[in-house]
Amino acid sequence: MLAFYHYPFVENHNVQEYTEEELKDPKNVESLFDYCQILEAYITKQGWAFLIAYYGYEKLFEIDEKSCWHSAESLEDYKEWVQYEISIAIDK
Repeated sequence: MLAFYHYPFVENHNVQEYTEEELKDPKNVESLFDYCQILEAYITKQGWAFLIAYYGYEKLFEIDEKSCWHSAESLEDYKEWVQYEISIAIDK
């Protein structure tokens, strides 16, 4: 599992998993970031690994600027923030 969306959160119900194919669309990533911002979605360690490998930090930073999930002032700040997110992410 790369990422998932849940609302309302009921164990094993109302959960949408994101596939690699879906996350190859930047609009889906922006939407995922929007949901993460309001704590309705979550990106796993594997999800971050895929996003970084597929988009790279610079493109993810651009997508995140549209969603406003994290307001990093620079690419370096954004990289630090992503590394923090990875450190607290779950393995699935």
